[in-house]
Amino acid sequence: MFWLQIFRFVALGWGLFCSLLLLGLGAHALSVLVNSNVPTPAWAGLAVATAVLSLVTLPPMLVIDLLRTGAFSSMIVVELAWLSFIGLLCLATGGAAAENAADFWVTCGTWSPASARSVCSETSAAAAFGFLGWLALWGYTISLLVLLILHANRGHYVWRMSVKEAGFENGIPPANGEAKAHEAASLNAGQVPYAYPPTGAPYGQPVAQPSPYPQV
Repeated sequence: MFWLQIFRFVALGWGLFCSLLLLGLGAHALSVLVNSNVPTPAWAGLAVATAVLSLVTLPPMLVIDLLRTGAFSSMIVVELAWLSFIGLLCLATGGAAAENAADFWVTCGTWSPASARSVCSETSAAAAFGFLGWLALWGYTISLLVLLILHANRGHYVWRMSVKEAGFENGIPPANGEAKAHEAASLNAGQVPYAYPPTGAPYGQPVAQPSPYPQV
């Protein structure tokens, strides 16, 4: 299995794990703060939305790619667009939670009831796992995009294929001109080049060579 396929499986699996944690943290924060005097933080709702989208789409992308070949959800262009979007949501969740966490440490001791004070530590955890999910997903998509551009520059367009069909494990293909020259050289490896006589010389007659001595 090519390293990019392993990277894909690890990145999507880690994204699912982070999404599960964000779902639990965001749902708990919403349930605790909904009936309290503390305003509900924006990261909680964003974490739940990000987690729901990830849990609904990422497992089918993994399972369908394992069971089928050529599925729409496994196309490279679809993965690049959707996983970049999910990674952006994770980044937004982590940024919103980090901004709230910086403010909560000052006033978190005054929160009541005691269950509301646990949201302080949960906010920091949401920030951490939001950033970690973003790093995993965008690390995979950037690696995939770089390989896609390198192959496209050599005339190998695989953006409508899946990662397992693209043939990345074969390395970067040669350019079209290089491939034709290499093919011609391999076909004519034992052929002796022909020497054609100049125009006007009779066929089968030796061509007169110029004398090295001066003519009188």
